Amino acid sequence: SAISALTLLWTCALLGTTAYMVLAKLHDEADRERRRSDAEALRQRQRLVRSRDAIIFGLAKLAESRDPETGDHLDRIAVYSTTLAAALRHNPKYKNQITLGFVSRIEISSALHDIGKVGIEDRILRKPDSLTDEERSLMQTHTTIGGACLRGIELRLGSSNFLQMAREIAFSHHERWDGTGYPEGLKGTQIPLAARVVAIADVYDALSTKRVYKEAYSHDRCVATIRQGAGTQFDPDLVEAWLAIEARFGEIARHYKDDAKAPEATEPTGGELGRTADESKPAPELEVAVSTAAVAEE
Repeated sequence: SAISALTLLWTCALLGTTAYMVLAKLHDEADRERRRSDAEALRQRQRLVRSRDAIIFGLAKLAESRDPETGDHLDRIAVYSTTLAAALRHNPKYKNQITLGFVSRIEISSALHDIGKVGIEDRILRKPDSLTDEERSLMQTHTTIGGACLRGIELRLGSSNFLQMAREIAFSHHERWDGTGYPEGLKGTQIPLAARVVAIADVYDALSTKRVYKEAYSHDRCVATIRQGAGTQFDPDLVEAWLAIEARFGEIARHYKDDAKAPEATEPTGGELGRTADESKPAPELEVAVSTAAVAEE
């Protein structure tokens, strides 16, 4: 009986060990399958986000085609905005606001900043001379037209981080830090952070490129103008951060510059900021991370 008991004990132990090994293997297989499924789901969402971004950017480029003088404006704005946002991630003041997802979203959201210009007449949009007060008021409505359009999309499709940022940028990229901007006269941090980032990118591009109403300004002149606008037109903290990387903006501008269409001028013409007075890539190691982060935060 002692031998039988011992045999039973060993048999139970062997069965238990075998069952444990089988269950562990099944668990590992299930875990691997779940990871494969999660990875495939992530890849699918990434593909959808890339498709969405391509469509949005294409539509924005179509709207921009009404004003061919701006050239690769949307491409440059996307790179400028992403470059500044990526630099701000290292600033402790913005560590809780500017995530990898924020950096990724601003790249495509910034392309929609002037989408409201589709509602502005060509006689105003492409006028080579200074705008009258009435024309200036009509030009300024591109912010509310674009913001309202994006808000309408939100109401139909449901809000998302991407649409919210795009709407905030469209509405507020011409607001000024001192409260004298448009359309709502927002002041200081009332202006959404993404719009404050795009404001610097937009003005730098407006200054550094040839437009129908002005010649291009030199990089040094652009830097001096933006520095002068700190605390009045622009968020002074963002300007301080931008001044640390302004040379990269110059490199980006040179990369896109078409010498035949955009000769530099050492002095501004037609007013300090041109016709409307305030018109105006992440580092390689960030590219994969921001793509994943954007999907996770949508």
